[in-house]
Amino acid sequence: MIAYMPTIYPDELVYSWFCRYYVHSGCFSHKMALQELFCKKSDYLNKEFIGNLNHGAIEQIEKIFPLDELVLNHTMFPQYARFIFLEQKETALYRLAHDTCDAHHLFPILPRNDGEQYLRLCPLCVKEDREIYGEAYWHRKHQIRNMRICTKHKCRLMESSVPAKSEQSFTFCPAESYTYDGEAIFENDSLAIQYMEYLVSVFESVMDFESDIPISSILYDGMSRTKYLKPSGRSRYTKMLADDMGEFYGSMGICSVASMYQIQRVLLENLYDFSVVCQIAFFLGMRVEELTASSLTKERIQQEQDSHYMRNTAPVDWDLLDRETAPVLEKFARGVYDGTGNENGRPERVSERIVYREMGLLGHQLENMPRCKVVFEKYTESYPESWARKIIWAYQKLEEEDKPFYWTDIRKILGVKKNMQEIVPCLIKYVDEDMVEKILNLIVF
Repeated sequence: MIAYMPTIYPDELVYSWFCRYYVHSGCFSHKMALQELFCKKSDYLNKEFIGNLNHGAIEQIEKIFPLDELVLNHTMFPQYARFIFLEQKETALYRLAHDTCDAHHLFPILPRNDGEQYLRLCPLCVKEDREIYGEAYWHRKHQIRNMRICTKHKCRLMESSVPAKSEQSFTFCPAESYTYDGEAIFENDSLAIQYMEYLVSVFESVMDFESDIPISSILYDGMSRTKYLKPSGRSRYTKMLADDMGEFYGSMGICSVASMYQIQRVLLENLYDFSVVCQIAFFLGMRVEELTASSLTKERIQQEQDSHYMRNTAPVDWDLLDRETAPVLEKFARGVYDGTGNENGRPERVSERIVYREMGLLGHQLENMPRCKVVFEKYTESYPESWARKIIWAYQKLEEEDKPFYWTDIRKILGVKKNMQEIVPCLIKYVDEDMVEKILNLIVF
C-alpha cells in the first residue's frame, strides 16, 4: 500500500516520478517498488506513459492528480496523439488513463532512429534542478523525437545510458544517478534553435478536444500560400517539397529528416507523426496556432478532402444520399448499441469511426447529412456510459445461467477493471435501483 508519493515536478515524466518514488520510499529492491505500483509481476515500467497501475496506486495518485491530467501533462501523449482524429484521441486518452493497453494500438509510434535510443538530459537543467529541488529528474520535452537542444538554456542535450524504449524494463533509473557533469555545449545555429522551440511550443500547446480538423487539411491550407500547391488546389508538388525540406533540414543535425514517402502519407491523411508534421509546418512558415488551434472552415476542409479524389468525383446529391442512408444507419447503430448486431450480443459504443467505415463515408461528410447526424447523435454516449451498459449486459447474461457468479466473472467477459468510480453513477440511467444494488454488491473497486 502506497502511503506517500513525492511531489511531481514541472514537465516531469511519470516514469521519472516513479523512479523518485522508488528512491524516496525506501524500497529495498526494484521488485518491491514495482509490486507497490503495478498490478502484476510481469508489468514493466513504461518510459513514455503510465503503465498498468494497481488500485492502491491509482487511489493515491488521484489524490494528487486526475489520471487524465497526468497523461496530458506528464507523459508523451501530446507527441503521439496531437494530430490524430478526435475520436481516436479521446479513446487513447481514456484507455491510457483508465485501461490496460499497448500504446501501439492507440496511435502510430515509429521506430527510433540513432540519437533517440536513450533518455536525454540538459546539463544546465540538471544543475538547476539540483539547486531548486535537490535532485535531477527526466524532463518530458527533452525526450521529444528529434529534440537535440534544450530550448531554455540553448545548449545541446546529452544522451544518458538509460534506454528510451519501455520493452521489458523492470529497473528504476532515476535521472540523479545518470546525470552528465561535463561542460555544456551551446548551440550556435539560430535556425536549429528556432525549430526546436517550435517543436516544444507545439508539444506544450493545449490539446484540442473540441474540433476535429484533419492535419492534412491544415497543411493543405499552409501549402496554399506557397509554390508547392497549384492555384487550383488540385496538384501538390510533393517531390519539390521533399527535396527542399531535405536541403533545409540536412544541416541541422536532427535525427531524422522526413522522407518524400512520409510527407506524402501525411498530406494524404495516412500518417500523423509529430516530427514529420512539424517539419512540414515549420518549413512552410506556419504558426504554432495554425497546427494546434486551427480555425479552418468546413468549406476549406471539404476542399482539401475533395482534392484527394478529383479523378473520380461527381456532383453529390447530399439530400438524396442523406434520406437513403439515414434508415440504414439507424438499423446499424441500434444493432451496435444494443448488441443485436453482434454475434455475441454484447452492446458496444457507436463511434464515429465505425459509422464512417460501415456507411462508406469519407471524412466530415456526415456534416452534409443532417438526418444521419441526428441518428448518430441519438446513440452518442461517453465511455463510462458505454461501460455501464456493458456491465449490466454481462450481469444479466450471467444471471440467466442460474449459477453463482462474481465480479471476476463479469471482468472475464468485459475486461473492465479500472475507473469504476466514473462508471457506477451511470448504472442508474439504464436499470432500477434494485438492479444497481445487486451489481454494486458484486463490484470490487
